Amino acid sequence: MRSAAGRAVVLWTVMASAVLIAQSRGVPLPEATFGFKPGADFKLANYDRSIEYFRALAASSKYIRLVEAGRTTQGRPMIFALISHPRNLDRIDRYRQIAQRLAHPQGLTDDAARQLARDGKPIVHIDGGLHATEVAGPQHTPLLAYELIARRDEPFYRAILDNIILMLWPTINPDGQQIVADWYMSNVGTPYELSAPPQLYQEYVGHDNNRDAYMLNMIESRVIEQAWRAWEPSIVYVHHQSSPFPTRIWLPPFSEPIGSDAPFLMSREVNMIGMAIAKGLEERGQVGATHMGLAFDAWYPGYIDYAPNFKNVPAFWTETALFQYATPREYTLADFPENYRDLRPQSLYSSPWRPGWWRLGDAVAYMQTASLAVLDYAAKYRESLLYNRYAAGRDQIARGKVDPPYAYVVPQQQRDPVAAVELLRRLAFSGVRVAQLSATVAIGGEQFPAGTWIVPTDQEFAAFARQLLNVQKYPDLRQYPGGPPLRPYDAAGWTLALQMGVRVVPVTTPLTSEARARMTTLGPAIDPSAKPHPYDSSIGNDVAAFDSVPGIGFDANPSAAAIVPPPGRITGRGSDLVIDPAQNNAFRAINRAWVAGARVERITDPSTAAQGAKADNGALRYAIRGLPESAQNDLVTALALTAERRNVDGVPVMRPRIGLVRPWGSSMDEGWTRWMLERYGFEPTVLRPEDFHAPLSNKVDVVILADDVRLPTEGTTGRGRGGGRAVRPEYADVVTAADLERFEQFIRDGGTLVCLGGASTFAIGQFKLPVRNVAAGLRPEEFFLRGSIVEVTADVGHPVMAGMPERAALFVDGGPVFEPQEGFVGRVLAKYADSGSPLLSGFLIGESYLHGKAAALDVQLGNGHVVLFGFRPQWRGQSFGTVRALFNAALFTEPTRH
Repeated sequence: MRSAAGRAVVLWTVMASAVLIAQSRGVPLPEATFGFKPGADFKLANYDRSIEYFRALAASSKYIRLVEAGRTTQGRPMIFALISHPRNLDRIDRYRQIAQRLAHPQGLTDDAARQLARDGKPIVHIDGGLHATEVAGPQHTPLLAYELIARRDEPFYRAILDNIILMLWPTINPDGQQIVADWYMSNVGTPYELSAPPQLYQEYVGHDNNRDAYMLNMIESRVIEQAWRAWEPSIVYVHHQSSPFPTRIWLPPFSEPIGSDAPFLMSREVNMIGMAIAKGLEERGQVGATHMGLAFDAWYPGYIDYAPNFKNVPAFWTETALFQYATPREYTLADFPENYRDLRPQSLYSSPWRPGWWRLGDAVAYMQTASLAVLDYAAKYRESLLYNRYAAGRDQIARGKVDPPYAYVVPQQQRDPVAAVELLRRLAFSGVRVAQLSATVAIGGEQFPAGTWIVPTDQEFAAFARQLLNVQKYPDLRQYPGGPPLRPYDAAGWTLALQMGVRVVPVTTPLTSEARARMTTLGPAIDPSAKPHPYDSSIGNDVAAFDSVPGIGFDANPSAAAIVPPPGRITGRGSDLVIDPAQNNAFRAINRAWVAGARVERITDPSTAAQGAKADNGALRYAIRGLPESAQNDLVTALALTAERRNVDGVPVMRPRIGLVRPWGSSMDEGWTRWMLERYGFEPTVLRPEDFHAPLSNKVDVVILADDVRLPTEGTTGRGRGGGRAVRPEYADVVTAADLERFEQFIRDGGTLVCLGGASTFAIGQFKLPVRNVAAGLRPEEFFLRGSIVEVTADVGHPVMAGMPERAALFVDGGPVFEPQEGFVGRVLAKYADSGSPLLSGFLIGESYLHGKAAALDVQLGNGHVVLFGFRPQWRGQSFGTVRALFNAALFTEPTRH
């Protein structure tokens, strides 16, 4: 069996022959731009050099065209290359028209679809990945482009170029490639060579950029989604690097379980492609491929490389082995897990990898083969691939006529009407059609007025809507009977209606002809005979004023732009503007009012209290005082708020100086927290470990600790500070015992500490709070609550819970479960029921451990407060139904502090 080094020699030998041919044709080599061969030890090309090479390649050949899809958060161009035979590129609009027609089967017959499949060319999306520390992906894409063009006359490559159109993205995280490559190259040859970058490698989200496919919160996610809907690719393949050791590459089929609404035909197609890649690797002597296992399930639809399956596109990822960056490593048999040391062939790991050197060049070579195998598959199965896109959509339309829910009804009357719009706009931007009633109609025994939105399921992308709006029931899969559960690779339950606090009514009986007659589909109708509009990515800052997303907004899509909330309105008379924090945009209004010089007060509305309750248990509202009437009108109109004018006298609310702790390294939950705060007008100050050396009250009134943030203290490395690797001195500061004493004094003097999820355990231990985490020490087979939605009762009379419903849905991902102990002073903010199961969506073992316990607490410490959330109220920018608790907690400070 060949060694990895031997295989690399073979690869470079083959490439050398291609180099001689290419040089004679004027095809530039990647090393002419990079100064080294992609895959070389201790070398990484950044995004700037990568795009420079692609531009040089495009200038030299008619086989490649470059398209700018949009701009990243940091302003870099997101570019993809179209690579195919020039005659295909000359007819690119026709092939894009065929792809779009097959993606939307309405009015198309099977025979007509077969003819289109014969006439068309599959558009195959391949990219260099998006997890930027997985560095081989963006190093292999220049080589892939070069190899296809340099060897275009060889039968294998000619068949690919004749029969498919490659949509090759150098990377789908340009900012990350630039950050990581520059960081690594600045540290090569130093003790810090393997250290982690001191920041997230995509703004706000880092590694979570792969989990934003249905929320589309990030600019990059929307750019890619917009491109997909314009080009409707036949395959989506995203490269990753995290193969279970010692395997060299993980391939589909996925682990169990897979998405419950995944179209059957797409699942089969993905499995076939995975096996085709494995075959291609074996043919080249690249051993060590594996499938399934326990690592990579496809239950969660948020992956950018799995969500397209629900739109009838076979989409998948692979995981190629990686040591660190471009640094090689030699493995011995002693490094292998004991159950792999016999090198025994297994059913789904039939060619075990023997220990030896593993280099970046090896990973690049495996990716090269995998990409070529996918292109070869698409070329060989061109017609069936195109036809199956139509067939899967046709079957989804048929399913919607016989399989409930037949539709989802979303009333305009919501606790937060804009949250419903946020939900529906995301669906529409993703290609799901949304209709609106033109008159009152009875559906499922309930009268719904004009303006009500309806998502029918007899449409081609209905699986996507089902997967997001249905309740999830994660299967109880155990490592052995009665043993620990197989942990979901990501979330077990994410039902958007629950997370976003939106009333969505599944329709369990077929829609009547009367209902359909009063439904108007929003956005342009599909015209089967129309040519596609020229692809134009020059979308500016088109975000609607009431939207949460910046940059390329949902208004870029006509169907999404047609979904708007009811107009803002003001009732009552008086000088002050009273707004309900059940509307998330109330916090935007508050922050804008402060900027305009107005004052804010918190008031209690006794009229909303339950009969017999104390007056202070009424609903809490915020009042804006000192804002001219015209400015009030502008605010309410822009943010689509419902407000009331009154003359009030409440408790002043200071504009808080918010400190968001961000140790050097990467904290995704801190990034998501910062994203949410900024979207709603808050301006958090970043707190580094060195900021704790001085009194915090000089800078901030409120400190927020995100779920995955751990303060690096003396004798520890802290989260993200190197993981045992050397840390550059400028990022190695720690929080001392004296700093922690000052931190505690900051709270005791009237400051507020807000802890999200797991950060609560730090506060409990550090400040010796009289609170017990009842989940601590429990084995997974005793208690398991990861990535699921549960119900609690909220204390809506407390300022932190202002605007929450009394029965609230929380997304919990392994956070603590609280029980106040002797000496506790404060209030329980959210409590689990005394009996029964609180599970709403996902998976739960050990419900009895939750009975009567707290999900959130306000703990008084001296004159200050520690707010403990056992959940993440801002989880991945999805939990619109609970994020107001985070905002309220940020405003929960004493007005006397400054």
